[in-house]
Formats: sequence, C-alpha cells, structure tokens
Amino acid sequence: MPATWITLVLAGGAGCAPSLSTFQPAHVAPKGQLAAAVGIEGGVPVGAFTDLVNTGKTLASRDPTTLSDDDKWKIFDAGVNLVLEAPSVGPHLALSYTPIDRFEVGLRYAGSAYRAGARYQILDHVRGPVDLTVGLGISRFSYEFPLSDQIPVLKLDDFSRWQVDVPILVGTSSDYFRVWAGPKFLFTSFETQLTLEFPGTEAVLAHFEGKAAFIGGQAGVAFGYRRLFLAMELTLAEAFGTAHLTAIGLNPATHDTSVSSFTIFPSLGLMGEI
Repeated sequence: MPATWITLVLAGGAGCAPSLSTFQPAHVAPKGQLAAAVGIEGGVPVGAFTDLVNTGKTLASRDPTTLSDDDKWKIFDAGVNLVLEAPSVGPHLALSYTPIDRFEVGLRYAGSAYRAGARYQILDHVRGPVDLTVGLGISRFSYEFPLSDQIPVLKLDDFSRWQVDVPILVGTSSDYFRVWAGPKFLFTSFETQLTLEFPGTEAVLAHFEGKAAFIGGQAGVAFGYRRLFLAMELTLAEAFGTAHLTAIGLNPATHDTSVSSFTIFPSLGLMGEI
C-alpha cells in the first residue's frame, strides 16, 4: 500500500466507506441456533479514485487566489469521493439467529454502519450438490468522516447515507472447514453538505446528493472444528455512480461528479455457531 494510503487509513479509521464483507458461510445455522462473527476488515480503493483525490489535495494546497471555480469544483470532487470510498480499516461484529429452518435474521456493525438483514438457504450440500444462500440487508451509516484531516480546507456537515446489499453465496462445509464464494451487489444513496474555506476567504457551501453501486465478487475460507472457525475473506468490487452538487458562489452553480473506484477489501476474524 502506498504511503499516502497508509496515512489516510490511519487518520480516517473506519471512515464512511461501505463494508464489502459478508463474513458468513454459504449455509445458515440450524433452527434455533445463533451464529456470530467478530473480526477486522479494510478496504483500499484504487483507479480513478486515486487521481481524483490527489488532484484535490494538490489544488487545496495552492494559493486560493490562483484557483478558478473549476479548480474549486475539483476539490469538491475529491471530497465527495473521500466521503464515500475512503481507504478504511475497522471492526466487523455480527450476530444472527435462525428462527425457522433455512431462514436467518441478523444484525451487524461494520464499515461505520448498522445493518439489519436476512438470508434464506435454497440448497443444502448434504442433499446436493452445494450450499446456496440469498440475502438482503439494509444499512444506515452513523459516522461522519473527518474530511479535514485529509483536505484541511473541506468540512463535512449533515451526512446521511443508506445502503442496500444483496449477498449470494455458494459453497460447502464440514466439521473442519467452510468455503464460500459469490457475487456482491451494493446500492447506496447519500446526501450531505461540504464547506470549502481557505483561511481569510469566504466559505463556499455545496450540497450534494446521489446514488452509487458496488458490483463485484468475493470468496472466503474458514478452518476450525465444529463450532469455531478462523476465517479469511477477500472481496473485489467496482464502484460507479454520480453525485449532483449545488454550490453558492461558484459558476456554474451546479456540478456532477463521478463516483468511481476499484476496491480491494480483505477481512480476517472468527466465526462460530452456538
């Protein structure tokens, strides 16, 4: 990881980046049992994200009297992408329960968001040929990313973000291991306000809202015995979307920015069933 991203991760912590981990096997626990997961996860966005953020940080360090309105929009572009997709590291805590055969409900805290979700197991490897589960989750983000730590002239206000994810997992398991893989789909909606203010200058306020999608794949493996397993998972996902910004004091007063990155998202921890 480049030194710039190490600095971002350490300063930003969990940030507002989405959790791309599923951290679950491809089966649900037997009826009446609990399943839990505790671990650490992190993500590193690359690609267009890197260019946008580097451009914004460079412009933010210049003499504000030399900046055009287009330059200021580029700083806002960097801020929007940092808020939505910043490099991140944080805890993954999850608990689920199986009230009826093959159907699981659960709660999770990860990626600065609280998630409620459910899964249904369609196939069972005992009956053949594999385990297959399909789920649905809704997340509400609760943390405001300290944006000024990365771009000192930007301040984040009134952050609001919701997310829907659809995990689909195929795999198998035994008393000694679990293996799973599948596509990953996340859809997010966001709204907030950014303030751009250089020392000794008048602040520029920009309201932004938009939608984005994360589409990718993941695979995981866990080793242990019967009820407790050490698990590793890797998710790779492409993000794309658009944020619409409206600012007072810039020409033009409206602006659309692209939300784009490729994210590498590993996780490590313990999974168990009780």
